Amino acid sequence: METMEAILELRKKLNISQDEFARKLSVTRQAVSRWENGDTIPNIDTLKLIAETFEVSVDYLLGHTVGQCQSCGLVLEKDSDKGTECDGSKSEEYCSFCYQHGKFAQDITMEEMIELNLRDLDEWNKSVGLQLTEQEARSALMEFLPTLKRWKDTSGTAIASE
Repeated sequence: METMEAILELRKKLNISQDEFARKLSVTRQAVSRWENGDTIPNIDTLKLIAETFEVSVDYLLGHTVGQCQSCGLVLEKDSDKGTECDGSKSEEYCSFCYQHGKFAQDITMEEMIELNLRDLDEWNKSVGLQLTEQEARSALMEFLPTLKRWKDTSGTAIASE
């Protein structure tokens, strides 16, 4: 994804007009239009402002691949989504719900993680524009979660917390 696509995707996800987006950044609507058309890209200070204002990473705005929690599958769009390592730095692999201070926040099985994910199914369906039933989502999670680092070699049991 390129910067122009990331900005357009962000604005549409927020469901705001180019005018509203521009107003929040103190730029013109034409500037936003030029970014979205790929005519120009925001300078680094503006990219930082967009990231802070709309709580996304500069990496996301630059079109770099956004990470995904290797425990629950949450997309790590914002720095605030990321868990923390022992030294307080942000984890690039795990979200704040699953991983804090260098440890998993919960000692749970993969099956329990599936049930936790299903609690937010209605909200997730709405955010991605799908209408999965609980059974469809459960089946998808049963296929997907074993591909994540936390669950790859554990056959449904959590890696021991330190």
